[in-house]
Amino acid sequence: MQWSEIDPETRSLVRWTLVSAGIWAGAFAATSVFGALIVQVDPLEQLGPIGVISVIGLTVGGLVGPLVRGLVMRRRGR
Repeated sequence: MQWSEIDPETRSLVRWTLVSAGIWAGAFAATSVFGALIVQVDPLEQLGPIGVISVIGLTVGGLVGPLVRGLVMRRRGR
């Protein structure tokens, strides 16, 4: 199945999910890197914990994205 064959409602849901997951993963990773820099630790030495926190952010974003989309669609009356 190709992207163009998917109905617009599903494409919108997938888009919201992926964008939200990317934003949250980036935010969690950036917070972890800044935390490492604040305590004067090289972030490259902390890649494991930063990676774990990024995966947590990715998961949170993947779950929050469709929820926010549903709220926006309800607010718009669709």
